[in-house]
This record gives sequence, structure tokens and C-alpha cells, in this order.
Amino acid sequence: MRERRKHRRFQQWNKAIIQSASGGPGILPRCPLDACAWDLSLGGARIQCDETFPVGTVLRLHVELVRSREFIGIDGAVRWNRWNEEQKVHEFGVEFQDCAEATLQAIMRNLYHDTDRKDKEGQTPVPLDKVNI
Repeated sequence: MRERRKHRRFQQWNKAIIQSASGGPGILPRCPLDACAWDLSLGGARIQCDETFPVGTVLRLHVELVRSREFIGIDGAVRWNRWNEEQKVHEFGVEFQDCAEATLQAIMRNLYHDTDRKDKEGQTPVPLDKVNI
């Protein structure tokens, strides 16, 4: 089976808050909602929370990036949703919309930068513009 994703995914748990939702068909859950963002990439993420959102809904997400310890605000459109019976939680995939350069750089630092590397060891981090995405 051919992979359709444009960006590499990282299975990393990040705390998230769904701040607002708009544009979806039907009645939308009341926000803000606690959530978890994982399977993160530069183009989107899988979100888990206690509520579901219809395909087409645009969410405003606030995410705490676990490795870089940065906070980002980003909009994402729901592309799919399902119930995860094993974990008893709703899951849905969001595709990030109109990302600001600073937000993309924060995600890149979180995903690709070795945050544990110490300057005193004589190793310098790879510049973001040299990361092979």
C-alpha cells in the first residue's frame, strides 16, 4: 500500500486544548476541551478527546509540544473521525491550515531537533533550514 502522507509522522503525546470549533455540520461540542495530540507532523495530527467533531469542522488548537516545551496555536480541519473502542476515546485527524512560519518552526524544533543535546559536549544542533523533511 502506498503512503499518501506528505510529511513524516512522529508518535509523540502532546497536551492540547481545543479552544474553538466552527464550520462543521450539525451541533458542535462546547469548547474549550482537553485533548491529546499525537501522530504529529508538519501537516497535521491525530487528536484524541472525549468529544467528536464532524469532518469539515475547523478547530483552533493550543498544543504544548513535549520535546521543545513550546506552546503553539494552530487551526486544523477535521479530515476523518472514529471511535477508538480499545481506549474508549474519540479520535480524529486534523490537517493544519495556514500555518504561520513561527508555528512551523516550533513544530520542526519539536520533531527534528535533539533537545537533549548539550552545547558543552561540543555538538552543535543542526540548523532548521538544513533539516531534511
